[in-house]
Amino acid sequence: MATLSDLLNAAVTAHMAGDGDRAGRLYRRALALAPDAATALHLLGTLAAQGGQSGPAAAWLARALRVEPAAPAVWAHLGGVRLAAGDDAGAAAALLRALALEPDQPDAAVNLGLACHAGHDLEAATRWLWRAHRLRPGHRDSLLDLGLVLRDRQMFPGAEACFAALAAADGTDREAHMALALSRLVQGDLAAGWTGFEQRWKRIPAPPWTADQPLPAGGTLLLHAEQGFGDTIQFVRYVPDAVALAARHGARVVLEVHPHLIRLLRTLPVPAGALAIVPRGDTPPPFDAHCPLMSLPRAFATRRVADIPAPVPYLSADPAEAAAWTARLDDGSGRLRVGLVWAGNPGHRNDRNRSLPLGALDPLLDVAGVRLFSLQTGPARTALPPRWAARLEDPMDAVADFAGTAALLAGLDLLVTVDTAPLHLAGALGRPAWLLLPHAPDWRWFLGRADTPWYPTVRLFRQDRAGAWPRVGQAVARYLRRALERRGG
Repeated sequence: MATLSDLLNAAVTAHMAGDGDRAGRLYRRALALAPDAATALHLLGTLAAQGGQSGPAAAWLARALRVEPAAPAVWAHLGGVRLAAGDDAGAAAALLRALALEPDQPDAAVNLGLACHAGHDLEAATRWLWRAHRLRPGHRDSLLDLGLVLRDRQMFPGAEACFAALAAADGTDREAHMALALSRLVQGDLAAGWTGFEQRWKRIPAPPWTADQPLPAGGTLLLHAEQGFGDTIQFVRYVPDAVALAARHGARVVLEVHPHLIRLLRTLPVPAGALAIVPRGDTPPPFDAHCPLMSLPRAFATRRVADIPAPVPYLSADPAEAAAWTARLDDGSGRLRVGLVWAGNPGHRNDRNRSLPLGALDPLLDVAGVRLFSLQTGPARTALPPRWAARLEDPMDAVADFAGTAALLAGLDLLVTVDTAPLHLAGALGRPAWLLLPHAPDWRWFLGRADTPWYPTVRLFRQDRAGAWPRVGQAVARYLRRALERRGG
């Protein structure tokens, strides 16, 4: 009969060989012999974590800690599991315990830095990531994470030193090149930023077209969306220029985008028949030259902030639909009609920073003379506190696509939103919008300004420190009262 030691040895061998099913069976057989075998509990938890099963992993690790409460590696793995599950506070508590028991754990220090970063404690995140870097100098992920925290703190020289060191060590490290590019872009250094920005994921391996390259007569220039809806709406501003340039060469332009955007983008100001708009598919349509939409600023040599084309509006709502929404939303009260979006795509890599809890906007509920409309989609749409459920009007069931949202925006006086596609839509339509930004904004909003060269009708409200959404809500309420005073006066 196999002993506990035999089973554990065989399980670890299978585990290290990547045979998780066999390893799991052997760990459980070991626990059948010895239910309090801490090593089996720990490694079974580790195996579950590696398989993305955060709940079972945490349960196995907690059992291991009941047997051996002073095991630093188990505390460190529990912290990693909690971090992966989005429990930043729980992760930090476990990782602090791990590092108190064994201070020289670089992985635990990295994860604690990430937990502090996610919890908006950027100073603590910096300290822990520096410790990880000192424990394991030159480690790629530690250095990248340190650079990202320093960038979020707007400590750009230190951040860029981290990214540059990684890029020098590995010229193919796209994340490092991209991080360096985004650092330059957010500071307004567009000439340097666009070059590094080309390191992002590429759908088509051929180099993107630039406006100084000729197109063959009768040829096709493919412009294609590559990222989110908002990115597409923002950068189609360059499409009319591309169409005009292609026409001078006797070429045509095909614009490939998500189907939800096609009806809206048919309102781009281009000559009839000069632009074909097609739905994005698995395989791009035939082309002679191509350019991703987010490479168009580089293609048209937008080297300075002052060079950004802002021909607002460059999209429009269907007049009949817009008139219908205006009539539908007008209740005769004369109150200011304000649309709200407080959460973005929960799958976005930076969603925890750019989305806000609706409670942060509670001051808006106390502003008299305002009607509040939810333009929210996704899970946040129905997860409303009672106070908000009683006040928010939700017209979104009647909206089928972005052209429908454009018509709805025509019936509103103002949009108040976090950094999501409706903001870009309002800006492209020339509609008034207020954008609520985290302390570390996306690169396109630059730093320290209340306006944006991308959209002249948009005002920016920025956090003065990481996580400080309630102050942003208070500022929006103050400006809303001022808008009402001007309207009445």
